[in-house]
Amino acid sequence: MGIIQIIFIATGSIVTIFFGLFCITSIIEKKIRAAIISGFLAAIFGFGGTIIFISYNQSFLTLFIPSALIIILAALFFLPIGRKPFDLGKINDRYDERSIMFAREEYHQGSEKYKAYYEMHPELKDIDDKIRSYPELLEAGGRYYHPWRSGLAESLFEIIEKMGYDVDGTVGDHRQPLEPAEATQIIKDITLRLGADEVGIARLNPMYVYSHVGRGPEPWGASIENNHKYAVAFTLEMNYERVEKAPRLDITEESVWQYFRAALISISLASAIRKIGYPARAHISGSNYQIIMPPVAYEAGLGELGRFGYLISRRFGARIRLGAVTTDLPLVPDKPISFGVQEFCETCKKCAVNCPSAAIPDGDRSTVRGINKWPLNVERCITYWRLIGTDCGLCMKVCPFSHPPYLVHDIIRAGIKHSRLSRYISAYADDLFYGKKTREFLKEKKEQQSQF
Repeated sequence: MGIIQIIFIATGSIVTIFFGLFCITSIIEKKIRAAIISGFLAAIFGFGGTIIFISYNQSFLTLFIPSALIIILAALFFLPIGRKPFDLGKINDRYDERSIMFAREEYHQGSEKYKAYYEMHPELKDIDDKIRSYPELLEAGGRYYHPWRSGLAESLFEIIEKMGYDVDGTVGDHRQPLEPAEATQIIKDITLRLGADEVGIARLNPMYVYSHVGRGPEPWGASIENNHKYAVAFTLEMNYERVEKAPRLDITEESVWQYFRAALISISLASAIRKIGYPARAHISGSNYQIIMPPVAYEAGLGELGRFGYLISRRFGARIRLGAVTTDLPLVPDKPISFGVQEFCETCKKCAVNCPSAAIPDGDRSTVRGINKWPLNVERCITYWRLIGTDCGLCMKVCPFSHPPYLVHDIIRAGIKHSRLSRYISAYADDLFYGKKTREFLKEKKEQQSQF
């Protein structure tokens, strides 16, 4: 057997095995369309290659041309060709937590907060009044409301809110001397043992600290003075099967469970750091955040920012929740990572296409406070949440990076990380195998088209 025949068999077998694994993975993930297409391609390459080899094994060009095309395409898919650096910009202003949508929806007519805030921002009064006219998240009236399941999720949010009083505390008198490298390793080990899936360290940029208190037990409108030097950020993976049920109630149940876990981890970690003599504050949902979580996690090397405005993890994609502790304990910062998300998001747009409220832009980036990003229409997003009674999660579900870390997906992610061509091919291939629009989006859009 000659070298050409061996190369033909090898390349054909690799492609057949890949699509065969893709088919098996898709069956495990319950993705019927992807399973059918990948199984069909595995059969085409397997049986078709066998027929070609048997019929034309003496024909040099017949065997050489398909082998060469596969090798060239593989090289272009994985080699670092056409990588385009992207400048996120530099943040130039602190953001007021009083203006985040979760705070604004709590300003009820007749309250002092209502009067004070809309004197500062009269342009937001009408849209916010309309939003507050819809049922609150998890309350009766939302489409997916369920008496005891919604009630249980709401009770967990209430527990988290009470935990907001435990985010800070007295610093121990006896400071333990630790080298930054040693302290970093200890902190990372503790965070992972407490239950985090990924952890990183960032030098805390003061611009990522909110300017004024907007939610939580601290005085509303108070100036936030957090001068900590470092942030310990971590991720928690959200269950794939529950995310797949978005926008039904399962997604909110999973969200609140991970927020609850994040609160336990961050409060415990902050307490441990204070015990050894260093200031530390936990930042938890509910809300007692003093920092903007996604950019801090980005600086800590935990992922990249996606088109939909939150972090995409290299391991878990968009299926994560974040937690953080800020501290003056001397640590060694990690560096931001790049694995092709920014350029991939330029082509993909799947989250924007599948957003029932059209809150995610499908156009180019804008510069917001010095950062080049896709600005989310938060009013549309939160209105839709209230109408359905859950936190939706369709953008998280459809993001191609959110596929579980199985071998076939890891192979594709490896290509996306290095090759510009891979990013284009992978974006369009995801539409081919999984569909550009999900059935859930089509259903939601039909039911809500009169609302927006």
